[in-house]
Amino acid sequence: MEREGYVPGEASRVVRNTLVGARKAVAADPGPAIEVRYFEVPPGASTRLEKHEHEHFVIVGEGRGHAIVGTEVCEVGKHDVVYVASLEPHQFVNRGAETFGFFCIVNAHRDPGRAIDAAELAALSASAANSFVDPEVVPRTRETP
Repeated sequence: MEREGYVPGEASRVVRNTLVGARKAVAADPGPAIEVRYFEVPPGASTRLEKHEHEHFVIVGEGRGHAIVGTEVCEVGKHDVVYVASLEPHQFVNRGAETFGFFCIVNAHRDPGRAIDAAELAALSASAANSFVDPEVVPRTRETP
């Protein structure tokens, strides 16, 4: 199991554990077509507020947290499943006292996360998600590996 922050070598409170597969530069590269990761979000932390072209599925493994998907927010707990559609802004937030952990299943060949735009941020600010979203935790600019 590979344990790292969002970007290898960079400090992050959120830890990503790669369980199956790896990101592929080309879909035809050898190995699994999917990547399964396990994210550990410590108390008071959140994942990046981002969007991307690929869809993904999240299955909560431990703790409780809040899933922000689009302008909706819901509390999630062990074994809950969250679907994030293509280009849907999303973030996972831990306001509890214990680690919030979840499995994230994505295509191995995929686009990198990117920051949401001003209109999307305004929509989040006007929604119930505003009480939970952390707009300061965003993806940095990087090339697709």
